[in-house]
Amino acid sequence: MLVRIPDYFDQFACLAGACPHSCCIGWEVVLDEDTVRRYQQLPGALGERLRDAMALDGEDVCFPLDGRRCPFLNQENLCDIHCALGPEATSVTCQEHPRFIEDYGPFQEITLSAACPKANELLLGTRDPLTFSERQDNQPTEDGDEWLDWLVPLRDRLLDLLRDRSRPLKARLRDFLLITGEAQQLFDSENMAELAAFCTGSLAISAETDAGSGSWEAAACRCLQDLEILEPDWLALLKQWEQAPELPSFAPQDPEKLERIAVYFAFRYLLKAVNDGDLLGRAQFCALGVLVTDRLSRFVGLPEALRLFSREIEHNEENLDTLLEQFWQTEGLSLSALLAAFGG
Repeated sequence: MLVRIPDYFDQFACLAGACPHSCCIGWEVVLDEDTVRRYQQLPGALGERLRDAMALDGEDVCFPLDGRRCPFLNQENLCDIHCALGPEATSVTCQEHPRFIEDYGPFQEITLSAACPKANELLLGTRDPLTFSERQDNQPTEDGDEWLDWLVPLRDRLLDLLRDRSRPLKARLRDFLLITGEAQQLFDSENMAELAAFCTGSLAISAETDAGSGSWEAAACRCLQDLEILEPDWLALLKQWEQAPELPSFAPQDPEKLERIAVYFAFRYLLKAVNDGDLLGRAQFCALGVLVTDRLSRFVGLPEALRLFSREIEHNEENLDTLLEQFWQTEGLSLSALLAAFGG
């Protein structure tokens, strides 16, 4: 199978006990069925401890938190299971984190969550354009959705657009939204031939858009506070933003790193439109992610702003789904409002 990964993927190594924001703190560990069976049969004191710790949360078996910590996270911030039995004895959740793995049938794509301090450091540790590489592994392939035939080349062109540093970042982000908006209209009209030509040919950009009304800042800040909050630091940061004066326009302090964030989001999310056809909503999410992390970076710096946004939104499917709905329901998060944020 073909596997696509970001250019810094092989540089990643877990910080383990040295991690300043351990993924074993604040999140319950959900156990897959194979791991549950293995733990149920494990002899000795560790086996008994594992079985005592397991509990049902709805339909999932998990390790409930003990003082916000996984019960197997020791005082050195190391995993007792990992130390005693090796990494292969931990759950799939633990083995895969911070990797987001998306299977599309004929290929797979893997990104590293920006909520992870080490992955965050690799993403924002350079101002070079973010690129992706391909490799082959021995996993079996399946047929892919026919939408991928136009989504993949369209995304490739959009990534090139976002990395085109001959133009200001806000102009690139504005065109990114306009192009996905036009592609969405073609898809909604079921004009597949014209859609395929649009995605593989020269990308024409319409300059005609309705003027945005309302403030994206106020709408985004209010919407994010209404979502499920995982970390008190996130809510405190949103309250700080709410009380700060609005900025007149998008004027990024570090456009090269914000470009890398935009490319990170676009690579991860645009192809997921195969699930429901909502390409524009996911493009709006990418644009909003850039706007929010840039705005919050004025208070906590860009790496921490991105880490918190990723932790709260990317790792919570309900929060992400609610945001996608709000792009259609909230004027301040509409396409025209986001275009206005980028000066169009």
